[in-house]
Amino acid sequence: MTESEAANYCVWLLGQQPRSEKEIGDRLTKKGADEETILAALEKLRGWGYLDDTAMAERWVASRGKTRGKYLLRQELNRKGLDSTEALEGRSDDDEKGACLSAAIKRVGEPPKDRSREAQAKLSSFLQRRGFGWDAIRPVLRQLYQGIVEDDLDGAE
Repeated sequence: MTESEAANYCVWLLGQQPRSEKEIGDRLTKKGADEETILAALEKLRGWGYLDDTAMAERWVASRGKTRGKYLLRQELNRKGLDSTEALEGRSDDDEKGACLSAAIKRVGEPPKDRSREAQAKLSSFLQRRGFGWDAIRPVLRQLYQGIVEDDLDGAE
């Protein structure tokens, strides 16, 4: 694969969806491009302004962060080869709690139809799988399940 073929392929890939430098490099490796060709193609794309991992990470957090917690976002960014430190730096605890509440309401509604302890435990597990920590989950559970005894919430830790 020549450098221009690699660059054209990368432009096509980026037309499908935004990708990180790592993802582009991985795709070129699968296509059989050598290291020198990959580096040259990535340099061309950077020069054209098509690749910006920092901006992509920030866009990723802005779009996916509405219903996902810091832990899951960090995992997703790391998998894409993006630096999660800067992208998640601006995310406050209030943002995290708001996203957690949004995900919970989307899942069970407001107010929840099923107010049983089992339903509360299922929601808690769901929110943990979405990457939220207990600092965000606990207040959301209290808000949605106000009729449940506080000790039950504290015992779930």
